[in-house]
Amino acid sequence: ALPILLDWLNKADTKESLSLTGVWEEIFERSRKNFKKIEKQKLSSDTRLANFLAAIQASPNGVVLLDDAGRIEWINLTAANQLGMDPQRDIGQYVQNLVRSPAFTAYLTSADFSAEIQINGVSARPSQPSRISIQIHPYGSRRKLMLTRDVTAVELAEAMRRDFVANVSHEIRTPLTVLSGFVETLQTLPIEEPERKIYLDMMSQQALRMQTL
Repeated sequence: ALPILLDWLNKADTKESLSLTGVWEEIFERSRKNFKKIEKQKLSSDTRLANFLAAIQASPNGVVLLDDAGRIEWINLTAANQLGMDPQRDIGQYVQNLVRSPAFTAYLTSADFSAEIQINGVSARPSQPSRISIQIHPYGSRRKLMLTRDVTAVELAEAMRRDFVANVSHEIRTPLTVLSGFVETLQTLPIEEPERKIYLDMMSQQALRMQTL
């Protein structure tokens, strides 16, 4: 009976039945029950892990898991597209060999991850800008979680805002200069009523222009 039981223990096939009697049957049944419990726990853990990875895969942000040496352990499709990586082929590759950016290399070397950095995306062109934000979060035993985010739209919006403020400031400066000059003239020089009316009309036009801006 013992050789039969040892052979079964090596296979740990919970669906297989053994023709044993006495204490050997008791040992077999208890062992099979424990193996079933372990299988159930493993299946539950695998399901939770699969659901967790599916959730990260669906994230609009990129996620890259790095080991203690900086090698890629896992990467979702978003990060792969943003950084020009292959989520299967590049597993085990050093991340600094794939993200070819001096800013990223300096960031990784400095080990100061308190803030994010920005690099050009792999599809960046003069006519089609692409900016990717990267921030690393250390965890566990020297492992790292690297999060990426496409900030192209944010960067373009900020550039448009700066241009808008600069243009409006420039456009306002001209009528403001005219108004200031007319006010100073009216305050310091004796002016006849017809001429005064002309000045006031011109001041009104410049004020209206500023209101429109």
